[in-house]
Amino acid sequence: MRWRMIATIVFLLSTTLFGCALGKKEWPVAQKSEDLFKLTLISGARRDNCLLLQVAVSGASQRLYRASIQYDTVGGELGTCEGCPFIPRDVVNFTRDQDGFDMEGETLSLSMCSLDPKIEYRFRVAGKSELPTSPLVYTDIFTTTPQ
Repeated sequence: MRWRMIATIVFLLSTTLFGCALGKKEWPVAQKSEDLFKLTLISGARRDNCLLLQVAVSGASQRLYRASIQYDTVGGELGTCEGCPFIPRDVVNFTRDQDGFDMEGETLSLSMCSLDPKIEYRFRVAGKSELPTSPLVYTDIFTTTPQ
């Protein structure tokens, strides 16, 4: 009788302890409706050595933590050809609460002033969520014209 009681207690304790370790564990995944956003270029202007961009942020715009302008020169000795795949060689990052990251409603304004006015550039804007497991979001690739 005593042996059964001890065996029952050991069984209950072991199932309680080992049962806590069971289950599927994985990183949280962003929910489309609540956590993801999309970037779309509204307008872009080139003035002297500056590139001024207006980007629409649709969806969970409050999740946008960092925006980056990725760019590369077209042609010349260091640039890529017009038909070549886009490989950004330079990046300018803007994070929330930093100068240059100007978000009003769902419109993000970015400006970058390190361009050579005589060179043509290809660029895109990349956005990173404040959620670490969310993927980067990109706009289409655009080309500036030299002045």
